Amino acid sequence: MPLNFFKRSKKKVQQKQAAQTDTAQKKQYDAAMEFLKLFQDKMPLLRGYPHAGTVLSITARLAGTSLFRAINKKDFELGVVVLSEEVNQAYPKLLNIFAHYCKKMGIDVMSKSIVTEFPEKDKPLMDLAQIQTEYQSTYNKIMKEHGLDYLESAQAGMVLCSIVFDYHCVKKKDIDPYVATGIVAMGVMEGAKTSPVPLDSKKTDSPSQVSSTNASRFVIGEIGAVMEDVKKNGGEYTLLNPMVEAKLREGNIDPVLVYIQGLESQLKAKVSRVDFVMMDIDEVLRQGKNDQMPIHIQLAFWLDEKAEEYGYKREGNSWIPK
Repeated sequence: MPLNFFKRSKKKVQQKQAAQTDTAQKKQYDAAMEFLKLFQDKMPLLRGYPHAGTVLSITARLAGTSLFRAINKKDFELGVVVLSEEVNQAYPKLLNIFAHYCKKMGIDVMSKSIVTEFPEKDKPLMDLAQIQTEYQSTYNKIMKEHGLDYLESAQAGMVLCSIVFDYHCVKKKDIDPYVATGIVAMGVMEGAKTSPVPLDSKKTDSPSQVSSTNASRFVIGEIGAVMEDVKKNGGEYTLLNPMVEAKLREGNIDPVLVYIQGLESQLKAKVSRVDFVMMDIDEVLRQGKNDQMPIHIQLAFWLDEKAEEYGYKREGNSWIPK
């Protein structure tokens, strides 16, 4: 008799666990779909269409960022790489969720080694800090509204990745599925191991100057380093909305021109100083100038050539009025 009772009890427990799993998966799916509806209106386009590598990296990095927040309870400086055994254990489980849904679409994405070198046409057009600044607040708000914690939000992110994968790899077929899988895998890992932009960081809908205290100071560098520096020391910086940047590129307009205009307006307004952060200007200027350099490097060359016209001179990594 006890044995029969145990079997019935075990079956009921299994049914209850299955129901709880189904409920959790439904919440994650619903949250993913709600974000997708908003995301479709705000995703970066190239020649009028979503850019597969960028869209996949956005969803993957948002999932990875949620995993970072699920594991790390204390604050780190922006952009710090935090290695942990918890990430190493959770990361494969997230990829398995993605692979599970992809297999349902008829593609076994784990049948080959993870691709880590991507064709130029597929490389993401946004970096991690840009993605977090632009999308993470909306993403986290939706996840919270559906009752998901950070770990569950990371899992919902993998559902979202699989939906995007289905569109680009199964329906549109504009990216190789194994390249797409590599972008997802690398994006999740990058987000999961890198201290993120704060959730209250402001996103911009157009080219703009973002300011803090000590605004008579203009800061240039990699966006993550700039945001962290301005947060500590104050100042202004230019942040171009990624969708605006994509539109400019689509129209064969170099976005660096917008950044030059922003810098030029600061010089005309007689800003007290222009600071380049996390850069050695002497080393930068020893390099040969080319149009493939990152925007902040191009700005250093432009300012070196034009500073005297606006009445500025260089001191180390900064330009100040003469």
